[in-house]
Amino acid sequence: MAGISKKTYNTKKGKVTKYVITYRDIYGKQHTAGAYDTKKEALKHINDYEEVSVLTENITLGQVFKPFMDKAIRKYSSNTIKNYKMYYTKYFEPIQHLEYKKISTIFLQKFFDDIESQSVYVAQTCLKFAKSATNYAINHKLIATNKFNSVEKISSPPADINHLTNDEVQLVLDTCKKEFPQYFVLLSVFVWTGMREGEVFALEKSDFNPEGLFLRVNKQFTNNELKNKTKTDSSNRKVYIFESLAELIEEHIKTLNPENPLLFPNAKGKHLNANNLRNRLWKPLLKLCGITKRVRIHDIRGTYIDMTLSSGLSPKFTQNNVGHKRNSTTMDIYARNNEDMVNFAQYALNNAFKKCEQNVSKIENPTNKKIVPFPKRLAGTMF
Repeated sequence: MAGISKKTYNTKKGKVTKYVITYRDIYGKQHTAGAYDTKKEALKHINDYEEVSVLTENITLGQVFKPFMDKAIRKYSSNTIKNYKMYYTKYFEPIQHLEYKKISTIFLQKFFDDIESQSVYVAQTCLKFAKSATNYAINHKLIATNKFNSVEKISSPPADINHLTNDEVQLVLDTCKKEFPQYFVLLSVFVWTGMREGEVFALEKSDFNPEGLFLRVNKQFTNNELKNKTKTDSSNRKVYIFESLAELIEEHIKTLNPENPLLFPNAKGKHLNANNLRNRLWKPLLKLCGITKRVRIHDIRGTYIDMTLSSGLSPKFTQNNVGHKRNSTTMDIYARNNEDMVNFAQYALNNAFKKCEQNVSKIENPTNKKIVPFPKRLAGTMF
């Protein structure tokens, strides 16, 4: 609680007695504020300091982060908490003794530039963490401004996305069926639906509708945790499939434990683990196929988008099936102008040109029934 005490000041006119307000911040450090001529005047302002959540003059960076680390961080996922604590220990702990008000924006910019030179992802996470912690301190009136807002935005480099060609897709599926038959239906769902890993792992038998030919997506299994919601609202959807894939899934369900609701359980009947799937299926499969370029399981999603677009399907259908909120995400980030698209476009344009050429020769003048020639371009003119 705040209190009032007398304090004597030495001035040119001699000693002067003033009334000051004393209080302690959340760290127990005592402060004084104001210098009032009368006790009555000091009492008018004491309520401003009754709460412990007051601005501190020499709070350190570590003290700015402490309340966030103690309380607010609990609302994040276990994986995020682990990363934040690890990055705090490695990057922020060495400078936690610095007084927050004395830290310059130039120092902070260089601090994050150094982290970015090692890893863009880590720099992005550290900056997000620092801004969140500082905003939490501001909300609790420990500090007044967020100096981390002055740090330049850390942009990710263009994603290294490598899609499979149609021939590679066929090779991968054929090899999987021969060498890893237990994963063939799972891989087929990845290839022919473009679903995210977490969405496929969370699928249950009841999500499969053989009559309507679709898989219902309304949950995801990520970071070893089942979440009864998808990545975004637009990701909550029906993924339409074709008859042959539906028949594969129906035959697959017959081989499963009827008491287990999961569509793709692991050997223990639990949800599949993404790392295990990569190490036990995907990496060995690519090696057997002789595919040396870096292709992630998530890149199959882009492969599916390419296949649907090169087959002439509507971009809107593709966008809805993969669960993108914006068509620009589908077209600008995932879609690639691959060989199949080019061949399809060349074939379509060639047919359009031939049809146009034939129609031009049939244009007649209604007066003399003669073919109307194209006007000759005069020398020195554009048209």
